Amino acid sequence: MKKFQISLVALFTSLFSFSQVGVGTTSPSASAMLEISSSSDGGLTYKGVMPPRVPNVSARNAIGPLPADTGLLVFVESLNCYQIWNGVGWESVHCNNDLGFTDFFQNFDLGTSWGYGSDVPMFDNGTDGFYGITTAANGGFSNITTLTNNFLGISDLDDEGNNGTSGFATITFTTLNVSAASSGVILSFNYEFFEFDNGDDAYYTLTIDGIDQPEVTLINGNTNLSLSGIISHSIPGGTSTVGLRIRIKQNGVDDFAGFDNFSVIQQ
Repeated sequence: MKKFQISLVALFTSLFSFSQVGVGTTSPSASAMLEISSSSDGGLTYKGVMPPRVPNVSARNAIGPLPADTGLLVFVESLNCYQIWNGVGWESVHCNNDLGFTDFFQNFDLGTSWGYGSDVPMFDNGTDGFYGITTAANGGFSNITTLTNNFLGISDLDDEGNNGTSGFATITFTTLNVSAASSGVILSFNYEFFEFDNGDDAYYTLTIDGIDQPEVTLINGNTNLSLSGIISHSIPGGTSTVGLRIRIKQNGVDDFAGFDNFSVIQQ
């Protein structure tokens, strides 16, 4: 009898270990790890789900999420908004009040609301030079490993043909009106450089309310230097306009650069 009881315990433990969990339901969806029913009394009464709430932006920032915490959801009471962590910053999913501000993105895929242009025409000279939208499946751009899907790629900007430039190419993003973002915005983007040599350099400049901020170095090439990372700037509420420029100079078919996931989102 004792062995039989132990066997039953083991059986039920196994079932709970590999089954879905239901709250208020005995038949949770097979596609869900957790299903919560809005009613536990056959439809006589109904309830909702209360997500974590934080009182203000400072409390939200104190959470300190990491890039791997993408998808984290909170309700910020001072903003009256649901916000989700996108791996770089907090993004408003829905707000109960009309904020009058729409987040802007340029990921060269589906999110293209933030426009841009280049003072040097983009070109595709095959393996001899490239400046434009590409993927890691395009030849040597497989060396760009931190960017996914489409991104802005550069290789041999000083192309031997009638393309490119021996100087800097400047990519200018449209100046955005962010005055409706009362809590401020976060401007961010991803970059990666592969084996940049002496003379291969890149910089960026933020423009806030029409004033250029100090230029920031992304890379000063030096004997096959490779770098990657995320740039993120918190811009305070009360700001009227925000803009971005990137300057890049590069020569050589064995060196590659990529930029992606540009965004301006409300804090």
